[in-house]
Amino acid sequence: MGRSPYIELDASDLPAGELERAAERRWRPDRPGEILAPADMPSGPSFGRPGPDAGWGLRLVRRADFDRGRRPRQLEELLGALAGARAAAAGRGPAPGDVEVALSLVGLRTEGWDEEARARLDGRREAWLDAAAGEPSPGSAALRDIPADLLSDSPERVRSRLAADPALVG
Repeated sequence: MGRSPYIELDASDLPAGELERAAERRWRPDRPGEILAPADMPSGPSFGRPGPDAGWGLRLVRRADFDRGRRPRQLEELLGALAGARAAAAGRGPAPGDVEVALSLVGLRTEGWDEEARARLDGRREAWLDAAAGEPSPGSAALRDIPADLLSDSPERVRSRLAADPALVG
């Protein structure tokens, strides 16, 4: 129906036009403590080794085939901490290779090694398990004793380096 030309309209009677939306603002993470790059990762004894999905490393350890000895829970926690720290240093979640490196570091993958190397790593493993019982974060003592370059090496290279010189750990 048309509008009578004799009726005057106010501005409030006119239909409202559509407003244009402003461009979306770009989102940037600004939460305190957010790690955006490997260089942003804090270091020091109280920071630990943050990494994605460290719990998956514990699951991989539980699925691995090795002799769990007389303290299976503590050994699994120690291996999980080592695997998680290795993965976190690479900026990723744990993988089976990380578990293999952890098993070599504690002396559970020593096929073809001499008895002296095996005995030295067995002694270190027992000391780390003893220390882990009183640590708030089990495996901290082991991570202090293991050089970062050894922890981040390939599984084959870790085995060969430890077989040649078991004194690298501790």
